[in-house]
This record gives sequence, structure tokens and C-alpha cells, in this order.
Amino acid sequence: MSVTDWVGRVWQRPLTVYSETEESLRHATWLELFFDLVFVVAMAQLGSYLHHHLTVGGFLRFAGLFAIVWWVWLALSYYADTYDTDDTISHVLLVATMFGVIFLSQTIDGALSGGSFAFAVAVFVLRAVLTVSHLRGLYMDSEAKRFVRYWIGLEVLVTAVWGLSLLVPEPGRFGLWIASFVISTAGISAIYLGFETVETQVSHFSERLGLFTILVLGETIIVVAFGTSFVEVDARTVLVGSLGFAIAVSAWWLYFNRFDEGVVDWALRGDPENWLQTRQRGIVHIYGHYLVHGGIIAAGVGVEAVIEASHAHHALGAGGRVALCVGLAAFVLGLAVVHRTTPEPLGNRVVVARLVAVALFVALAVGGFVASPVALIVVVVALLSALVLFEATRELEGERGGTGV
Repeated sequence: MSVTDWVGRVWQRPLTVYSETEESLRHATWLELFFDLVFVVAMAQLGSYLHHHLTVGGFLRFAGLFAIVWWVWLALSYYADTYDTDDTISHVLLVATMFGVIFLSQTIDGALSGGSFAFAVAVFVLRAVLTVSHLRGLYMDSEAKRFVRYWIGLEVLVTAVWGLSLLVPEPGRFGLWIASFVISTAGISAIYLGFETVETQVSHFSERLGLFTILVLGETIIVVAFGTSFVEVDARTVLVGSLGFAIAVSAWWLYFNRFDEGVVDWALRGDPENWLQTRQRGIVHIYGHYLVHGGIIAAGVGVEAVIEASHAHHALGAGGRVALCVGLAAFVLGLAVVHRTTPEPLGNRVVVARLVAVALFVALAVGGFVASPVALIVVVVALLSALVLFEATRELEGERGGTGV
């Protein structure tokens, strides 16, 4: 057999939708965990970008850059969730994307300030690898073949629009980036809601979202560790470092105390009579993590700003205050959305409590200039702790026969 024949046979081997029949849920493979690890670099670069651009424009640019990088992770991870990719070509393509993510990370800082072409090339390469991977689905025999063809068509269109941005100068390039992103996110929603018969893999994507949450929380821990290691250790440093760590722990508890690793699987394979509603909730659940993950990174940058300001004995700048408080507001708001869309949704009273916390965090962002950096972070931790205590109390009341709402 010639090399060409061998490659053709391997390439044309149909993709297999992941459809284990065991009762236990799927879990991330070692390669998927390794793949997520590469995104640590990208998240660190995004945090560094925001740290050096604590202005209104900087926050908007951070939100856009994070959306694109997070979108890349989302698309690549969901592909691996859908298909059983335990074959040579899939492994090679995934390892290639890992190297591409490293290259992407190095282009983030200049993406919106003269280095947009390199960033566009990095995203295009990653999108192209993903699109090529999806094309193998054309050889697949599936009851949802029409759904698969529409999905592949969407992938080709999205990648083509992004690729076109390589030929267009700024600011038109940025417009094509936005168009590609919107076509992708809106198109995926339309396809999943427009086809009753879709690929219904045994999903572990909820777990992947949780693992990514751990990844971005790790960035906050690193900020606390490195931020306090370069200053003289005194009572103030220990206090601020401890409070920064408390923010990370509180965020972890709030997210994982109500974590449901079967949400996406339920949305795909739920009650056939309510398939549209469950898919709508599944889509909102996934996209709601944008606020969760982006908010954590912004809050970590805010903690870093507090550490720097307290060490220098000067007031916390408006940018650092907004990063900390609005970042936490986005995180808590995202949590309300994510936990409200599970099979057993968040109770009304807890939702209200979280929305009140969001409003208070925003108020601190606006009026917190009157407080010292240490006083501000003390208030922030007190507010988070109160929310944790309230939710823990509601949970206990529910277990004792209360309404839980």
C-alpha cells in the first residue's frame, strides 16, 4: 500500500460520535487536560494585558480579546466532546493546536495595537485545523447527517470570514473578526434549536467548563503568590494576600457547590417532549460561562492592583477598583445564569441574593474611591463571605424540608 493510499484510508475513516453506554459519566482524557494546560499561558497574557490597560478602552479591548480566545477554546473543546478522537490524526491535530495556542498567546498583547495580523493568523490556523477536523464528518453515517452537514458548512463559513480578515487592513479587519464570532455563536444556537435530530454524544463538556474555571481561578492564586513575594513581608502584606486568597476560595465554593457535571448531557439527551427548552437552557448555560471566566480573570487583576497599591501606600486607582469589583459582579451574575439553567435550577431567593451582590459590587466600583485599598478588599471579602453563608444556610434549610427557593 502506498503512502497516499494509507493517508487516504486513515483520513476517510469516519468520525465516531462519543456514545459510551456505561452509566457513569465521561471524564476528561489526559490529552484534554494537557490541552487545557496550554491555555494557562493565554489566560496569563490576557490578565497581563488588562493589568497594563486599566482604562475604559482597556476593559473593552480585554472583553473582546478574551471573548475570541475563549471562543477558540470552546470550539476546540466541544469538538473533542462530540467525537471519539482516539486516533492518530486526531492526536496529531490536537497537539498541533496546542502549539498554535502558544503562538496565539504571544500575539495577544499587540492584537489591537499594531499586531493584529499575527493574532489573526494564529486564530485562523487554529480555526482551520478545527474546520479540517470537522470535514471528516462528511464520511460519517449518522441519523443526524443533515445536522452535521449544516454544522460543517457553518465551520467553513466562520473560518472563511476570519481568513478574509487577513486581506483587509484595520479597522475593517476588526469588523470581520466580530462578524466571524457572531456568525459562529449565533449559528450554533440556530442549528441546535432548528434541528430536532442532532448528534447526542455522551457529553462531559460540563466537566470541561468546570476544569476551565479551576484554570482561571489558578491565575488568581498565582497573582496572590507572586504579588506578595516581591514585597516586604509585613502584617499588611499578609492581610492583603490572605484576603486575595479568600476571594479565590469563595469563588470556588460558589461555583462548585452547585456544580452539575451532567448539564450539557441533559440538554442534549433530555425529555424528547421538551427538547427545545432544554437545549435553550443548555446553550445559555455554556455561554454564561463567558462572564464567569472573564470575571475571575478581571478580579484577579484587581487583587494584584490592591497588593501593589497597599505596598506603595497609595490610593487604589479607578482601574484597579473596577477590575476587582466589576470583575466579581460579572462572575456572580454569570453564576446566577449558569446555575439557573441546570436541571435543578437555582432557587429564587438565592438568585435575588446574587443580583443584590452584583449591584453592591458595582456600587463599590463607583463609590469605593473613598476607601483605602485594604479597606476595599476587606469589604469585598465580607460581601462574598455573606453570600457564601447565605447560600449555605439556604441549602441547609432545603435539606431540612424547606422550600429551597
